[in-house]
Amino acid sequence: MHSDVVSSKQSTSQDAIASREQSTIAVQPEGDPAISIIVPVYNVKDYLRACVDSVLRQTFDDFELILVDDGSTDGSGDLCEDLCELDDRIICLHKKNGGLSDARNYGIERMRGTYVTFIDSDDWVESTYLEYLHTNIQLQDSDVSTCIFMMQCGDMAKPWKQLPKKPVMMTGHDALLSMLYGESVNVSAHGKLYRSKLFNDVRYPVGKRYEDVGTTYKLLHKAKSVAVGGAPLYNYVMRQGSITHEGSKGIFDRYQLARQAYSNLKRYDYDIAHAARRYLTFHELSVLKSFDRDDFQQKARAIQIKQDVLKHCKTVFGDARTPRKDKIAICILFLGFSIYQWSWNVYTRFVQRGRQ
Repeated sequence: MHSDVVSSKQSTSQDAIASREQSTIAVQPEGDPAISIIVPVYNVKDYLRACVDSVLRQTFDDFELILVDDGSTDGSGDLCEDLCELDDRIICLHKKNGGLSDARNYGIERMRGTYVTFIDSDDWVESTYLEYLHTNIQLQDSDVSTCIFMMQCGDMAKPWKQLPKKPVMMTGHDALLSMLYGESVNVSAHGKLYRSKLFNDVRYPVGKRYEDVGTTYKLLHKAKSVAVGGAPLYNYVMRQGSITHEGSKGIFDRYQLARQAYSNLKRYDYDIAHAARRYLTFHELSVLKSFDRDDFQQKARAIQIKQDVLKHCKTVFGDARTPRKDKIAICILFLGFSIYQWSWNVYTRFVQRGRQ
């Protein structure tokens, strides 16, 4: 994100994959755990141990930790097996490389918990992460509970939003609206605990980046209630080379998924239809700030997206819940791509300086 929160990657040799695919290391405890933790792993050998250690320090201990090695080539797969020796709640799975969505789906299809949460393998969580989310989701038998993520970049740490730690109970409808407007619920998969049955007919889009854009709204739409909490318990590490920070590569997946979400959501009630229009516009604006202006094909697609933004700008401006930043961005877009992208770069440097 972060909602500003997967790449073509090399696979391991076929023989190596075949010998380890679907293997499970460690004896699974009797009975189903309360929570399944799914951690997709791809070439993160230098970060994975810290991630797993943070899970093993949890004050809530009724969980299974599913490490899904997505065909790593840097030894991460072997490290997964070594980590399984630390605790019998850790399960190690190996599969051919298919990207982040495919790895998450692989774990979803094998999870046993009543609830599920996702942690990226280069991130880490505070010791009360599971306890907080589990306690909140049970307050009113909710389907989803959330917390705030901290953006970690070097020595800088900044919460995504400042919200009360005591959870606010929302209907799934209101939580969906909140996410579509970028308010107290964010689009990211992490920092959330989901009732596992929400995934009965929902999967992450394989082969696409920005997969959360096309998935989280489906889960919130199915939820009866959501506990929205403001404790900053998930640490999102912004590192060079991670999938979300590879510039314009795959940026148009974001637009396609947002466009699909809009097409699905606009069929519902009036409020959701308007919020979905803002959601699409936000992701269109994000694509336009990141595409490569020197790439002829990308520029041609960007021109079409710009036309769509300007065509619907009156609707977006007339929506009182549309964030002011969106409206300012649309105004600057009238001045052309060069000034628009330059303005975003200046704004980003200003924000980052303020976080230091």
